[in-house]
Amino acid sequence: MRLRIFQAILIVSIVSVVIPCVGWGSTAQDYFRDGYVASMKREWDVAVDFFNKSIHLNPDNAIVYVQRASAYQMMDRIDDAIRDYEAALKLRPDYYLAMEYLANLYEAKNEYSRAVEIYSRALTLVRDPKWRSVIQWKISEARKRSVNTRADQGRQPTR
Repeated sequence: MRLRIFQAILIVSIVSVVIPCVGWGSTAQDYFRDGYVASMKREWDVAVDFFNKSIHLNPDNAIVYVQRASAYQMMDRIDDAIRDYEAALKLRPDYYLAMEYLANLYEAKNEYSRAVEIYSRALTLVRDPKWRSVIQWKISEARKRSVNTRADQGRQPTR
C-alpha cells in the first residue's frame, strides 16, 4: 500500500514539473503573466516571446498588445510598438493608456499632427480637470513643435 501511495506522489510530482516545461495546458493568461514577469525583470526579448504566444492564443486582448508595445519601446523597436498600440485601439477604441503612449511615440517620430489627433481623442475620455489640463498642454506643445518643424523644413541651408 505504501508503495502505491509513493508511486502516486511521484507521478503527481513529475507531472507538475513536466507539464509546465512542455507547455501543456498553457493559456493566453499564463503567457501574459510570464511576459509581464519578464518585463519586470527587463528581459524584453523573453517578454515579447511570451506576449506573442498569448496573442496567438487570444488575439482579442488589447492589454497584451499594450504590454508587448511597451517591451518593443524598451527595445527601440518604435514602429513595432506603434503597430501594437494601434492594434490595441482597434480592439478597444477608448483605451486611454494606449492613446497616450501612441501619441508620445508619434511625437518622438516628429509626427506631431498625428500626435495631436490622438491626444485630442484621449481628451474626450478624460473627466478629471487636472488630467484634462495635462492633455491640453500636450496638444498645445505638439502643435507648437509641428509649426516649428514645418518652419525648419521650409528654410534653405545657407552656404
